[in-house]
Amino acid sequence: MKLCRKHIVYGVITILISYLFFLTRSEWDPMHAWNRAFANVSLLYLFIIMFLGPFSKIKKGVGKWLPARRELGIWGGIAALIHIFIIFDGWIEWEFSRLFVVFSPVEGSFFLHPGFAIGNIIGIVATIYLIFLLLTSNNKSMRFLGQKTWKHVQQKAGIYYMLVVLHTTYFIFLHMPQNPNWIQGPFLISILVIILVQGLAFCKESKKSRSKMNTK
Repeated sequence: MKLCRKHIVYGVITILISYLFFLTRSEWDPMHAWNRAFANVSLLYLFIIMFLGPFSKIKKGVGKWLPARRELGIWGGIAALIHIFIIFDGWIEWEFSRLFVVFSPVEGSFFLHPGFAIGNIIGIVATIYLIFLLLTSNNKSMRFLGQKTWKHVQQKAGIYYMLVVLHTTYFIFLHMPQNPNWIQGPFLISILVIILVQGLAFCKESKKSRSKMNTK
């Protein structure tokens, strides 16, 4: 019951934040505004997840927030899947091939766009990885796989993070660069913050390991 209430809270927060992101793009077509809104929420949750782990090694007391990564991961995944559903239903209209081609007004037909295709291929791989993470993000999977194996699988979220970063980089910087997107600045800052906090955590853990070795 407690877990159910917790997910209801996360669900409501996810919808509210998505709506706020949607409002920041009032000049966009609603379909694109909504698909980017849910994508941005998914990015936000993923950033928090990637930030909490290394930051807990730097700052005492942050460790108590680490369990929240499971709910953030689940709802970030749900937001990403909604983003994908909106694209399939409202944009490509369930024609899978349109993930790799763009329309040319001059020629009046679709043509293969290498950058667009690669960006979406990375997105497809990220989606498959995300579904695997979501399916194993529960206590039954932990018991089935064993805690050590389950923890190893879930800690590979960094691979998903890298795929999302590559996919997002293409679509907010390279695809249709004439259409400015306010998320560009925060996105770059988030990447730099993750690199910085991971570097600091590595240095602190390395120093701690050297200290233990010297005391032996």
